[in-house]
Amino acid sequence: MYRRDLRDTRADDLLAAMASADAVVQAAPGPDGDRIAYAKTREGQTDLWLWDGGTDTRLTSEGITAQRYGRGDPAWFDWHPDGDEVAFLSAEGSLSTVDVATGRVETLTGYDEPDLGLAYGPDGDELAVVTDHFSRASLALVAADGSRVESLADDEYLYGDPAVADDGTVYAARAEHRHLFDYEADLVAVDRGGDAAGAAGGGTDAGADAVREVFAAEGVRVQNVRPRPDSTEVAFVHDGSGFDAVYVVDGAAADTAGADPEELYAVAGAEVADPAWSPSGKTLAVTVTREARADVHVVDRDGFADELTDDDAFHTAPRWRDGDVLAVRDTPHDPPAVWNVSAGERATPGASPDFGARIPDPETVAYESGDGEIQAVVYPPADDADDGSVPVLVKAHGGPTSFDRFRFDHRAAYLAALGYCVILPNYRGSDGYGRAFRMANDRDWGGGDLDDVVRAADAAAAAYDAVDGDRAGIYGGSGGGLMTVNALGNSDRFRAGAAFYGVYDYETFLDDTDDVGWQLMKRELGDVATDLENYREASPIRHVEDIEAPLLVLHGEDDARVPISQSEQLCDELERHGKRFEFRRYEGEPHGFGDRENVVDAYTRVADLFAKYLRVDPDDGSSRPHPTDEPDRTSN
Repeated sequence: MYRRDLRDTRADDLLAAMASADAVVQAAPGPDGDRIAYAKTREGQTDLWLWDGGTDTRLTSEGITAQRYGRGDPAWFDWHPDGDEVAFLSAEGSLSTVDVATGRVETLTGYDEPDLGLAYGPDGDELAVVTDHFSRASLALVAADGSRVESLADDEYLYGDPAVADDGTVYAARAEHRHLFDYEADLVAVDRGGDAAGAAGGGTDAGADAVREVFAAEGVRVQNVRPRPDSTEVAFVHDGSGFDAVYVVDGAAADTAGADPEELYAVAGAEVADPAWSPSGKTLAVTVTREARADVHVVDRDGFADELTDDDAFHTAPRWRDGDVLAVRDTPHDPPAVWNVSAGERATPGASPDFGARIPDPETVAYESGDGEIQAVVYPPADDADDGSVPVLVKAHGGPTSFDRFRFDHRAAYLAALGYCVILPNYRGSDGYGRAFRMANDRDWGGGDLDDVVRAADAAAAAYDAVDGDRAGIYGGSGGGLMTVNALGNSDRFRAGAAFYGVYDYETFLDDTDDVGWQLMKRELGDVATDLENYREASPIRHVEDIEAPLLVLHGEDDARVPISQSEQLCDELERHGKRFEFRRYEGEPHGFGDRENVVDAYTRVADLFAKYLRVDPDDGSSRPHPTDEPDRTSN
């Protein structure tokens, strides 16, 4: 087999540079305000770094657990109140600390099961932890010296985003396993000093009676639990109004369960999340997500707010430092970085090149689909492009409860730099547009959400005269991979598609995925024993016979969330029906591609696919054949 570089290869360096740019996940100013600990991903590995105003020091070297989900992120690490160390979760999920002066790392929990969340208590003697040690996502306390692990809640629920109030009360969000903090979650508390204590390895278990409901409502999701300093009040987020908003409740009240908390801050048609109290407890910083952007607002206790940002950017995880608010900020041209949003300037050093000159400025487009409106982020054609000269690529995001936004996206930017109009629809089921929209594709995967994705190509053609809607391709990863295959099997709208690490047969997927994947399927598609037809109807593999367009299938061999067996099954079915396809395996890659060489290899293949079938010829003599070293690559 031979491969030809049909794309404009001059953009390959842009892809490589963007794929390898440093990306900050989250930041936490130290108690003294002079230092910032932050998690940064470099060359596929996330580590803790420390900026003291003059020196940028890497604190860990073997990786930590930290992910930027994009809205309402939990705390992945925390400063000791004395400011001498930072607690974090290692890449293996062990609760650990690092001495910020010496770099000495100490593991506090050495058991096999991972820890999932953490927060220091007010005196620094203990940390509240979510852990799989007792049962999945149980709640525990760990002594700061690692001498004791104490179960607080080991029951039939999942716990998340723990926080400790000044009086030692441990707060957390709690959900039933089937809800995965997506559909319904409660605010709960464990009052220390009662019957909750039970030492691991021999102490008494903390029964369910030790956990006190502070706020619970049917069909309402709680997240971002934040005790107020020097107070018994707790700020948290819930979506009972249909959109996330910030509420306050007295966590020490004798009978709070089922009570209506005070609404502190809501914005019509927007999702308000990520509350962070100032050290005085007088004000809160929050993020406000709407129209694919997330800004930072500062709110006082009476609900009066100031907007600190208002631009085409996405901000997450605000934190306070000396009266200023820091947040992680990225734009379509700038990788995620620690930003002082109060001063409008970067707060930690960075060495990324200026990508702006080579990437179109994205904008939003809205279009009708079904009975509602779909918003999409679009990398538009060049202003001087001739009418009907630009092909369109539809990118389907994963999740499916994720969303595309004004962020640093090296995949979409690379394809836009090659001259495509790239449209990223936030189809039914996407986050960021209210609870009803987020739930709109439950038990209907491949229904209305697929219509939204397919119609995105027409929306781009209608919005821009330069777009040739007949020359359309589609690509996506994870949930976007299954959407790609579904689109090819259920419509003739696209001339080619590229599917990354997707689920293609939900019935067999249940046997192979990890526990989160299994619970997600129950949450979205129902109980397999009673709703098996939902699983079968949602499986793109059922429509392979109807696929006429060529398909590129790509998958990592170490993917635990969506095992590579899913792509193997798909390709077996494509082969059986005599379809045009190629299959590329990537050694060592988990769910999502992080290695720069693999990213470049994968997306230059995608670019070649679309150049071939959408007739984009650079006509500069760069096309050249070269041998491949892929003995497992399959094509008919």
